[in-house]
Amino acid sequence: MKSSLYPKSESTMVGSLCVITIGNVSESLILEITSMFQNEVGLIEIPFTYAETHPEWIKWDGREQKIFGGIGAGAAGCLLGHRAAWGKLVNSGFQYALILESDAEITKFGLRNLGTVIDDFKNSDWNILHLGTHEKIGRILSVKNILNLSIRAIIKEIVERVYLLSRRPRYAPRQFPFSTHAYVIKKEAAEFINGTEIDFMAPIDVILNSYSQVAKNKVLRCRTPLITQQSDSPSETRRLGR
Repeated sequence: MKSSLYPKSESTMVGSLCVITIGNVSESLILEITSMFQNEVGLIEIPFTYAETHPEWIKWDGREQKIFGGIGAGAAGCLLGHRAAWGKLVNSGFQYALILESDAEITKFGLRNLGTVIDDFKNSDWNILHLGTHEKIGRILSVKNILNLSIRAIIKEIVERVYLLSRRPRYAPRQFPFSTHAYVIKKEAAEFINGTEIDFMAPIDVILNSYSQVAKNKVLRCRTPLITQQSDSPSETRRLGR
């Protein structure tokens, strides 16, 4: 039986997994993802956050001492959007959230394996699992890039993008790529991170990447991308400044 989206208010939503979208995520992608699950999947939609109207950004941007410039308004909006998504998860009846940005794009590997990966996440003690990458294999293994990559890096990409395509999903600990277009997060992890002070010194992907460097933080990456980032799609973050 196919899954369906909850036609309820956020406060009455209950279940295991919800999909939280940030910005204009395509309806076709949402349906592709939710149809993979037997049970109902909640949907929470968050518009892109414009930092200029947010009190925390106004306070930061108007500070007198600007020794460190910090991030731009676009990256600040992205950071605030993800914090809003974590808050939605914390205040919902769900235990996990798949968070998607507007430029997310599912791969063929993702269509076959996303359900398995979500089950693996639920049955683990992981806090965050990154589901993809912001770079497609054609770009990574272009002639220009290959000349700048080590043999080890080239072999790694071929193994993850080609060899592992026909195998069960595998995971790399202590890794969170520099993109936040698609990841799964546990409610307890979202509550803890959302309780920390807002930091406009670095973009949200850099912050989560720094968390991943510590093994006890239990942040991982799926080695073969399930959901990639569209490099040619319009980005409010880039337009407003990273």
